[in-house]
Amino acid sequence: MKLNEDQLKQFREEGFVFLPELFSADEVAVLRNEIDRFVEIERDEIMRDEQGELFGAFAVDRYSEPFARLLCHPRLLEPAQQILGPKLYAHQYKIIAKDPFGTLDFAWHQDAASWQAYDGMPQPLAMNYALYLDEVTEFNGPITLIPQSHVNGILGATDGPRPGGKSPLRTLTNEVVKDLATSHGLVAPKGKAGSAIFFSGCLAHASGPNISPWTRYVVYLSYNPVTNAITAPTRPDFYAERENFTPLELLPDDCLTNKAPA
Repeated sequence: MKLNEDQLKQFREEGFVFLPELFSADEVAVLRNEIDRFVEIERDEIMRDEQGELFGAFAVDRYSEPFARLLCHPRLLEPAQQILGPKLYAHQYKIIAKDPFGTLDFAWHQDAASWQAYDGMPQPLAMNYALYLDEVTEFNGPITLIPQSHVNGILGATDGPRPGGKSPLRTLTNEVVKDLATSHGLVAPKGKAGSAIFFSGCLAHASGPNISPWTRYVVYLSYNPVTNAITAPTRPDFYAERENFTPLELLPDDCLTNKAPA
């Protein structure tokens, strides 16, 4: 699947494009059932905060075949190849879980700032996907974006704690966010499970807690050109791939629901 010219133009100019119901209910069910299988496993990559609230699962391709297939799905990988070039690897791959009536939130930040500071990513080229595994509403902590905030690359940031995790997060100051939001506004794409946001690693974004009685699980996948692989990792390897920079290869479009060999 490739983005059309209007979608590519929006990505370049606004820093993101939203694709409602990119994946079917059956495909989402495969992924949701897989989470139910592994979420209680004791692994370093599966994290909870001090209160026991599920925070997320990192490097999910290591212990889940369906998520390993999703990594190479043509509805994700092929548009990334349009934007970044043909030889890409997954810099980061995670599920962020917001439980009902939870407290997990994320301050305003640009992912590229943390990738540069903590992983030694040479250039802020990597891009993100956010794939909804639940319906995202105004009540369950939607990701909020500032359009066009990517155009000047990495902005000034400070070190802050990462909610629920052991890795810090480079966050934007209130003054920077105010200036950006006053100029460009705020957008919080909402939609059914299976919808996705493609967005620049330099796009400023944040999310609040889930105040609803329903879960909000989102898959985040960060593609990076092989030529821009990280050089100075400081975090555990499940936060940022540090060894396997082999270019990903496209799988068939039905790779989530058809278990036949690719």
